[in-house]
This record gives sequence, structure tokens and C-alpha cells, in this order.
Amino acid sequence: MTKTIDTLVPDLQALLANGIEGLDQSLVDEFGKRVSEMASSRLKREPRDGRLRMSNIGRPCVRQLWYDYHDPNGGEKLSGDTYLKFLYGDLIEELVLFLAEVAGHSVVGGQDELVLAGIKGHRDCIIDGVLIDVKSASTYSFNKFKDGLRAEGDTFGYLTQLQSYLHASQSDPLVTDKSRGAFLVIDKTLGHICLDFHEYRNYDWEGFYERRKAIVSDARVTPPRAFSPVPDGKSGNEKLPTACSYCSRKWDCWPNLRGFAYSTGPTYLTTVMREPNVPEFKP
Repeated sequence: MTKTIDTLVPDLQALLANGIEGLDQSLVDEFGKRVSEMASSRLKREPRDGRLRMSNIGRPCVRQLWYDYHDPNGGEKLSGDTYLKFLYGDLIEELVLFLAEVAGHSVVGGQDELVLAGIKGHRDCIIDGVLIDVKSASTYSFNKFKDGLRAEGDTFGYLTQLQSYLHASQSDPLVTDKSRGAFLVIDKTLGHICLDFHEYRNYDWEGFYERRKAIVSDARVTPPRAFSPVPDGKSGNEKLPTACSYCSRKWDCWPNLRGFAYSTGPTYLTTVMREPNVPEFKP
């Protein structure tokens, strides 16, 4: 019986709850091979090249792209904790695709290269003819996808990324459903799974890419900031919004930025009217 994308999530949940007899060893071997290759690749620490990719060109902040393009190895250095988080997320993504195959769904086109306006990218896969972008997420972020990711909550430009992959795959015979794509999302804390479908948006994506390329490549003009500070309670202090606090270029973008180590996590203040009674830290 041919499976369809509409039963993917319940099929995965049933597989995990009930297990399976007679597991195809070739699927297990191929999964192990993919994990091995992924781990080997992710543990390398080669200099960044700053190239534009389909995975980053749609970020809401063009200024961040500009910094990375002209100074690819500048900005904050990622910690071991962050690299472990990324590796953990990659393992989860490989795992859920393996489980989809075990559950009887067609999983093809993994990491196929796509090109749009000269910019390269690699889609995650196609499941049952539908283009899929796999994400692992915190519970907070997972709920955004569960409710349907909206532009105002799309901090990292995932919607543009998905639409770009869809646009570049319109002539691909592997993609039998040209009208939509989906995020396959795993809550890495609670193990929940959801599919978040988005209709293909017929838009001048080539023009969008060309405009981004022109802005980013101009070394003479630093693009404006995409986000503004927000109030930090009623103290009169102002802090970076969530999108900026995760950005590795925040200390370049805000030269007078000050970081404070609250018990709930770091807070980055752009304006200090009342000195916080917690330790301050520097990049």
C-alpha cells in the first residue's frame, strides 16, 4: 500500500509506540552511513567562506549577511555548547528521515543541489512527492510550526528558504506536488512531531535574490539594521530583541553593546539607564 504525506506523522508515532518486526537491514546500514558522513563533516572546523546560500540569503537582516560576506571569520566564535546543539539537531533530523523510510514512506532527493540566480542550496529531501525541510526545535519554536509558521514569527527566514527550494524544484520530476512544501519539525525536548504545510508562492524569487546579492556585495554601504531595541522591563533600559541576541555579529552591529548574565540567561543592553545588579560580560 502506497503511503501519502498526510499519514506521515501518525505513521511515525505508531512506529515509535509499537515498534516493528522484520526491519530492513539495508535501511539501518544506510542510516548509519549518513550519520557517519554527517558527523565527520560537522566536526571539521574549516574557515568560513562567507558565500551566500539558499539557506541564508532569506534572513530578515541583510546587515548580518553583509558582515558575514565581507568578514566571514569575524564576529562571535561559537562555543562548544552551541556546536553540540547543532550536532544534536542534525542527528535528530537524520533519525526522523530514517524512521519515515522504516514507516513505509518514500524519502528521496536527500541533499540534492539546487541553484537559483546563481546561488546554490541543498534541500533536505522529498517525502511522498512533497518537498520537505526538516527542523529540530525547542518546545517554544516547535509551537510556532505546530500553529503554522507566520512571517512575523519567522526569526531566521525559514519561509523564504522553503519557498526558494520550492521555486527551484518546480521542474523536478521527483517533486510531484508542486503546489506546496512542508517543514517536518521535531521538538527535541519532548519528542513531538508535526508537519507545517505552506502553499507555493509564485513570486519573482530570482529578482529577490539579485537584489540581495547587490546589497550584500557592495562593500561601501553598510545596510541598515533590520530590528530595533525593545524595553527591558520598566527600568528605562533597552535590550536587543530575540533575533539580534542570537546573531554572531551583534557586537559589530552595536559597538556600545553591554552584556549582562541574568539567571534566566544573557541579556544584551543597548541603553543602560539603571545599572543591572548582575555580572557584566564581554565578547
